[in-house]
Amino acid sequence: MKTFHFKLATLCFAVLFFFSASAQKIWVSPNGSDTGAGNENDPLKSISSALEKARELRTSNVETIKDGIQIILKAGDYCLEKPLEIKPEYSGTEASPTIIMAEEDYCVRINGGVKVEGWQKVKDHIYRAKLDRDEKLRTLFIDGKRMHMAGTDIPVPGMGEWGKFEIKGNEPWAFGPGSAIDGIKFSADDVVPYKNPEDIELVQFNVWTEKILCVRDMERSGDTTIVKFQQPYGAIATSMAWAGNINFEKDFVIRNAYELLDAPGEFYFNTKSKQLYCYYDKGDINGAEVIAPVSDGLVTIKGNSTDKRVSHIQFKGIVFSYDHWPLMEVAGSHGFAGIQSLGLAVKYIPDGNWHPTKYNSTDVPTGAIQIENAANISFIRNRFQGISSAIAINLVNDVKHCTVEGNFFNDLLGNAVNIGHPQHYEIGDGALYKKGVEGLCEYNLVSNNYIRNVSLDFRQVEAITSFFVANTRIEHNDISGTPYGAITCGWWWGNANIPPSKVAKNNSICYNKVGNTHQVLDDGGVIYLLGEQPGTKVEENYIFNGPRCIYPDDGSAYLTIARNVVDNPSYTQLWLHFWTKRCHDNFITGNYVKNNLFMDNGTNNTIKDTHSFREDEFSGEALEIMNEAGIEDEFKDIVPGTVTEMKGVSVIEPGKISIHPKDFKERDVFH
Repeated sequence: MKTFHFKLATLCFAVLFFFSASAQKIWVSPNGSDTGAGNENDPLKSISSALEKARELRTSNVETIKDGIQIILKAGDYCLEKPLEIKPEYSGTEASPTIIMAEEDYCVRINGGVKVEGWQKVKDHIYRAKLDRDEKLRTLFIDGKRMHMAGTDIPVPGMGEWGKFEIKGNEPWAFGPGSAIDGIKFSADDVVPYKNPEDIELVQFNVWTEKILCVRDMERSGDTTIVKFQQPYGAIATSMAWAGNINFEKDFVIRNAYELLDAPGEFYFNTKSKQLYCYYDKGDINGAEVIAPVSDGLVTIKGNSTDKRVSHIQFKGIVFSYDHWPLMEVAGSHGFAGIQSLGLAVKYIPDGNWHPTKYNSTDVPTGAIQIENAANISFIRNRFQGISSAIAINLVNDVKHCTVEGNFFNDLLGNAVNIGHPQHYEIGDGALYKKGVEGLCEYNLVSNNYIRNVSLDFRQVEAITSFFVANTRIEHNDISGTPYGAITCGWWWGNANIPPSKVAKNNSICYNKVGNTHQVLDDGGVIYLLGEQPGTKVEENYIFNGPRCIYPDDGSAYLTIARNVVDNPSYTQLWLHFWTKRCHDNFITGNYVKNNLFMDNGTNNTIKDTHSFREDEFSGEALEIMNEAGIEDEFKDIVPGTVTEMKGVSVIEPGKISIHPKDFKERDVFH
């Protein structure tokens, strides 16, 4: 791509691993040919061709592969129209893994976007160009900077619900019959019917949840404008209980209309005319690099069953950028209806209570990296930048012994890593995955990752999430500046009126440096636990500036919370929060706390040996814990400021990114 050396270098860091002299090497270059020999002087062109060549070598069982196969990517962009698929037949072995890696000291990007050229000026700072696609465009990048859909500068209050949508109860997306809201009213002074209403999205936050409602039509009726939802997702989204409710008289952001294109950084894509419009005030846009994401995800690693997994594949030193995600889809309608965290409603429930469904009414989005039925998969020292999926790396089903370590995450619409699925309350019930396909995610490691500017659009999602998982280690990560929490582990509530799941256990959330959370949404924790998790530890984390720093929510039990350092500047913020008697049999000891404010309404919890500080600075063991938390020495080079220069480009802390109006956020009750 144009100006590659400068712009892509800003996304890269030194790749501090070395080639094995004895491994079989397959070379790939964007300038190569898939009819080439695959050596350094005659490289292949595509990663998929290299994987196929690796498969052929393994089938032949040649001697040169006994120490592994290295697929070495030369500098440049590897552009995708659809995700790279890695199937069981591409697996390596423990002794002979397949490693897909950047050539040492060079910048390599797996790129799901296309360059948009041929811009024409429409008026003032508005330009347009042809873009051949049929789907809504939700993200755009100019010179590496994220743009946002043209929208209201100030949130607009609703004027109440409109219409009814009837559900028979026998639809595949319904758990019973009923009726739901079909639309919302706005003042015609605030909102007028836009030319292409099917492109419109409405966004609203409610305490800890977020809704993105997609529109099918708009019409004027007297002094009101009626906005009609896409169905059935609108019915699902407007029928949820608790904080899943929508307040039809509260503020909404309205976005993705040409009529709202009036500020720098905004864009709009007309799916009918296939014209892309952009407000650009930095000169002639034809001198800029404009990227439109096209690939729904970047890499899919998917086995066939719990007996036929993809295994022993590694990715090292690669930049992943510019994927597309069209929101959750149900029967042709789209939206984003959050229950909590990454758990999204995908089925209609007459009374809105999702617990009796055993969470089989709930799903999670696909990731830019989607991993299912896999083992011994590693992502080491990669960079995730400009990701538009709701998850960057999704270890979602039957994923075991996998590692996500030493990666840099910045500028993500969703979160960095997810492990597991809310439907894993029971394994093997066949609700989402068939028997023999559904499997527990366990023995996975998420460690030494540097995470900034995540959940920019899907703001109810913590930076690292995990559901019903076992023997999972989330350790030594550095996370700051999240709209909601930093790390969550567990699912199932004590008030669910279904028995506690027996799946989650023996997890470790330790040595993390996490803070400056809940900058948008309410009622969560910097480190948030949920459900019974025997053998699970929360230890030696450095936690700072959060409304509830360690929050074991309803039904949390059998946790050990020890030797954490909690640094809160306010006398009103809780470092520990057990709010209900259904939180029970937890052991809390030896924590170092500034402003020792906590709540224990639980049952049989032990809280002892808390070291309390006020104006005094932390000292002794507390300082040691703080110094050891976060990125370990082996990976310190990924932290901005520790590497001063990379190919002539300074490495600095990422600046704050926002795609919403400045004041469009909740206020946490503890702020």
